[in-house]
Amino acid sequence: MSAQQSGILLIVLITLMSLTREARAGEWVNGNAGSAAGSRNYALWVPSGYVKRKPTPLLVMLHGCMQTPQDLAAISGMNSVADFANFLVVYPEQTKEANPLRCWNWFEPKHQARDSGEPSIIAAIVERVRSIYNVDAKRTYVAGISAGGAMAVVMGATYPDLFSGIGVSSGLAFKAGTDVQSGLAAMKQGGPDPSQLGIEAFNSMRLSWAKLRAGDKRRMPVIVFHGDADPYLNPVNAEQVIVQWAKTNDCLDDGRANDSVKGQPVQTSDASVRDGRSYTKTVYADSKGRLLMEKWIVKGMGHAWSGAPTASPFGDSKGPNASLEMWRFFGEASLLSSPWKTTPQKGRE
Repeated sequence: MSAQQSGILLIVLITLMSLTREARAGEWVNGNAGSAAGSRNYALWVPSGYVKRKPTPLLVMLHGCMQTPQDLAAISGMNSVADFANFLVVYPEQTKEANPLRCWNWFEPKHQARDSGEPSIIAAIVERVRSIYNVDAKRTYVAGISAGGAMAVVMGATYPDLFSGIGVSSGLAFKAGTDVQSGLAAMKQGGPDPSQLGIEAFNSMRLSWAKLRAGDKRRMPVIVFHGDADPYLNPVNAEQVIVQWAKTNDCLDDGRANDSVKGQPVQTSDASVRDGRSYTKTVYADSKGRLLMEKWIVKGMGHAWSGAPTASPFGDSKGPNASLEMWRFFGEASLLSSPWKTTPQKGRE
């Protein structure tokens, strides 16, 4: 069975199970962890199928401004996916003391470096969860929305030894802003040259190479969702995230910026959700033809998590299900032995 077929099967099984019976819900476990830069509370979702003897995947979910962990859990529906697919989900919580709007400070240099600021705190939360639960180190991922999406990008660049994939909903490229003014400008019109930012992300990741297992993590899969009617973050940022990570993955591939990984898509397709929104999905592969990145542009969607269980200010129920697609993507992109192949598109979900 191919990687794509496995992903499709996962989505079908989860959908069928949700239609035929109510999922056995997991449970919340609260905690706190920190580094020299400070500490943060976190809310951990433990799926009902978790067993200590079996390594279990972990997904870090980073909320947006003016949100809490519970808010992101509600708009994403990720806990339901975790219950069916059996993975842990941890939601670090930003404080008003650190940012009055509870935004992750992705735009400040001290929060864009390893062993510094908020990245070190989020990494400490991952290590705390790993110290208590049997976490699969090869299947640990990070995702977020808005400021959380931008911080998910930062985490992938600063702690590639911890994460095997990144999910970005309405986020920005690494170092798209380096202070409040440039951060706000990037939100409105995009950041600096994303290819150069990709090299900066690569240089950041090189600081962690000594901690990587031999032969591992010479790629960083990324999936991006963005609404083309987003009033807060210009959709150009979605393209800049892709261009940035294409260049970063180009450098990771063989240590040089030589276009061994090209930022050109291998497939672009248009489709729509039944009775919902249309979207364009673009797929990118690495130098060996394996799935590396995906970009989903949702037509008419604002600043929201696509495919939310119910409509809300930051959750769009009419778009493709970002939570299911992110988890499917992480699984497919982790199957490094299988080249990605295009498949015919039916035009509707």
